[in-house]
This record gives sequence, C-alpha cells and structure tokens, in this order.
Amino acid sequence: MEIELVKKTLTTSDIASCLAYPTGNLWAFQMVQGRNAINFNARDPTGRVWEFKLCTRNHGRYRKPVIRGDWLGYVGEKGLKVGDFIILTMVEDAENGVSYNIRVEPNLELAI
Repeated sequence: MEIELVKKTLTTSDIASCLAYPTGNLWAFQMVQGRNAINFNARDPTGRVWEFKLCTRNHGRYRKPVIRGDWLGYVGEKGLKVGDFIILTMVEDAENGVSYNIRVEPNLELAI
C-alpha cells in the first residue's frame, strides 16, 4: 500500500534551503528516542536512490521538521522551481518492509 506523506507546492525556502515536512506525518519514520534526525532513502521515477535526512528541532514548542541530505542535489538535478509540486510517498510491503518514493510534477500553469 502506498501512502502519500508530502504533496506540496515548492516555495523559495524549499528550493534554496530544505524541504519543509508536515509534523503530522512524522509517524512514518521510526526516529530513535532522544534523537532529532533520521536518514532515509527515496527512489525517484528514474530508479535513482537519493539519501535524505529528516530533521526536527532540538528545542522549542514546535518541531518544524525539514528534509535535508541530498535535497539540494535533487533540486539542482531535477531543475526544480518555485511552484513545482513535490510528492513523497511511503510504500509498505510485507515482503520488503518500508520504502520511500519521490517525484515531481511541474507547475504547468507557469510553463504556459
């Protein structure tokens, strides 16, 4: 079963720094108690595997999760622009466990 974790329009901050991740979907990653980051791999439609890092704040009222790691490399290689849509999904498979996929849908309104 495939579960959509992130589907969002990319902002300037997402393109220039890191991808904001929804706090409500942190359940999809088994972060070790006392840690504020976890590495995970996500496969793009070409089959390339990207190593991302999901991080949360150590302190403060809000966790503000973001994705870093290969994120800026992914942005550069895919030529992502503000307004494009990013989709991150999790696939649960009894045989293979959990895996993640990432894809982009260009903003066709800006392309016209």
